[in-house]
Amino acid sequence: MTNHKKDEMDFISDSLFRRSVRKARWKQFGLYFLISTISVLILIFLVFSGVQYLINKKIESGMDEDLNSWSKGAGIISHNTTFHYNLFSAIGETVYFKEIGGRQFVWNKETNEYPAIGRIKLVSRESGLTEGNKVDEETKRVVRYNQMNNERIVDFYYPRINYSYLPQEIDIAVGLDKNTLVEVAISFDEPMTLKELGNIMGVENIDWLWVNEHTPKPTEGDPDLHHVLNGDNAYGYGVSEDDPYYNDESETLISGAMISGTPEELERFRDISIIRASVLGVTIDKY
Repeated sequence: MTNHKKDEMDFISDSLFRRSVRKARWKQFGLYFLISTISVLILIFLVFSGVQYLINKKIESGMDEDLNSWSKGAGIISHNTTFHYNLFSAIGETVYFKEIGGRQFVWNKETNEYPAIGRIKLVSRESGLTEGNKVDEETKRVVRYNQMNNERIVDFYYPRINYSYLPQEIDIAVGLDKNTLVEVAISFDEPMTLKELGNIMGVENIDWLWVNEHTPKPTEGDPDLHHVLNGDNAYGYGVSEDDPYYNDESETLISGAMISGTPEELERFRDISIIRASVLGVTIDKY
């Protein structure tokens, strides 16, 4: 009996046996570590894929809104957006372009954050996030400026609203140097169909049409400022001479337009009676 116990103790204390046990333990630890690592990597992959899916859906929803509505911004004819992804969101940087007398230039740059969860957030707008409200003594109206390039932001005047003053700045535009390219926003007395507008104004030098779907109801004593539409907040769409807008059979009503060209090219708009107001916008050198 004593010899049997001694043999058993010798077996347990044998160095070869101990090495075998340690080796088995290390193999087991390595297996557990490998399984845990693979599990964590799979989890990270699934979380990352899910987050990216949510971010891309948020971006798609933002793009769908742009496609399903009129474009925002008077005279904006195109824009380009680039995206930079991080773990839980994407940053979209959008550059907006205007075209004045056939020349394209940058009007605004916006940065938006597209989080996986939550609403799209405006991070910055280089043209400015605030508006001035001081009346310019010379023009007798509030003149706003794009803070990125210091050019004038146009305004539209709603039809069927009685204003204390209606600017006629087309006269200023046609009096500028002949080598200047000028942008002017014109507002109409009444909304009209595309065919009606085409019969009166034609297509030359017309870049963008204002589609007004809501006219505010002013109360007595309100200043004009409260019922003038900042051009950057106006909705509409770009047009060109190559594809005349009046060929469109839709019943869309147009309340104003953006025109551009040299002073000589804009001269003809002075005699069009449906224009109730005209506001000077961007002016750049032709050469």
